[in-house]
Amino acid sequence: MREDGSTQSGYAAVVLDGDGAVLHVSGAGTGERFVQALAIGDTILTQIHPEDADVFELVRAQAPQRAGRSATIELRWARSGGKWSKLFATVAAQDDGTVRLSLVGDEAAAARRAEVQMRRVVEGSAQGIIVRTQTQVLYMNNSFARLVGYASARECMASEMNANSMIHPDDLDLVADRVKARLAGEETVSNYEIRLLRRDGSPVWVEAHAALVNWDGQAASLSWLNDISRRKAIEAELVRSKDAAEFANRTKTEFLANMSHELRTPLNAILGFSEMIGCKMFGPVADKYVEYSHDIHRSGEHLLALVNDVLDLAKLEAGKLELRESEVCLAELVEECLTLVGNRAREGGVTLHAELQAGLPLLRADGRAVKQLLLNFLSNAVKFTPAGGQVTVRASRPAGRGLSISVSDTGIGMSAAEIEVALSPFGQVDSKLARKHQGTGLGLPICKSLMELHGGDLTVASRPNQGTTLTAHFPTERVVARTAAAGV
Repeated sequence: MREDGSTQSGYAAVVLDGDGAVLHVSGAGTGERFVQALAIGDTILTQIHPEDADVFELVRAQAPQRAGRSATIELRWARSGGKWSKLFATVAAQDDGTVRLSLVGDEAAAARRAEVQMRRVVEGSAQGIIVRTQTQVLYMNNSFARLVGYASARECMASEMNANSMIHPDDLDLVADRVKARLAGEETVSNYEIRLLRRDGSPVWVEAHAALVNWDGQAASLSWLNDISRRKAIEAELVRSKDAAEFANRTKTEFLANMSHELRTPLNAILGFSEMIGCKMFGPVADKYVEYSHDIHRSGEHLLALVNDVLDLAKLEAGKLELRESEVCLAELVEECLTLVGNRAREGGVTLHAELQAGLPLLRADGRAVKQLLLNFLSNAVKFTPAGGQVTVRASRPAGRGLSISVSDTGIGMSAAEIEVALSPFGQVDSKLARKHQGTGLGLPICKSLMELHGGDLTVASRPNQGTTLTAHFPTERVVARTAAAGV
């Protein structure tokens, strides 16, 4: 409470001498703005509307005669920009002959202005705003009315509707439960997505932010709603596109698998009969035909290898390739694979080396898959290493990891972009040496998938003209404690 007994927050006081000149100025809260333009020595009349000046001067002059009693009058007080505010001035004489002027704003007018401003904000909001009970609409703004297909809130409120008739039937229980909890004070604020029904019956998705409020003395639910129909349409389209892509991928995978099986049967016949002709199994054959039969057999083997690659990739993508796990001795596996690629390496003038860590443990894995992986590593290394180069196989157990198998070569190498292409299905590096060799471009992607199936990973380290190192890392849980004989 202030010294004059007033409890209003917008308060200011001015002490005047006998001529109306300012001796002292003070203000509190919003009342400070009443006196911010006044300085000591100013005349108070500069702040009072000319039409109110005579009344004020009369009251001020009579103040000493009222013997301690004050008088309150309504004044128009100067504001910035040439505007005027209505306030109440209490005039009282003090013992020292000065006059004290206490100023308070017209709070009713201020409240009305605040209400008008708030209503403008609410009505002008792009968000739909509604205040409701369980069934009754207490208030809505025009934006909400437009959300549900009406031109204005007045038109919507005049229609035969209630709070629940504008909710989609599938979301009605959700809204009813939320409003009930909110009105009971169990849920003060919530956020959810629902569908409203437009005037024509079509749905519109909205995001609702709701809170508990007191409306004319009763508990009510206040909701702000944003139209999210466009976002929902985009989400639905993304889901449809994803489903379509997955269906297309499954269809492609099944097609490749079926076609691969269909191709293998005639290919096996071609290989068998060409080999019989080449071996002259049923009698003499002209040398030229024998040469042709060898060409047919080599082409058939190449085509069968391509078909097998496609079939393996199709199985991996379909998740139908199951691991047949056993305990694999890496030393024996490396020796076997080096033997299989030995002739090809000698024909290409490439030297093979093996560096195996002593006392390597066994590996729990699908032996056929690991053999396929290592043969692919070696075949690529020999294929892309010019004559005079070398290929080195390493097997080790890095500290803190499981088991690793790597193949390094001194071949053409790859850039970072080329590595990315090589690891993608059907991707082939477009280099002069690479173009000399045929293939599907499925080798490394299949190896990568096989490693992922084992819970491991495949890394490629390479630089153009400096060679490539392919490494398969098997996780620790695939290491068998019992050691195997090492050495090749």
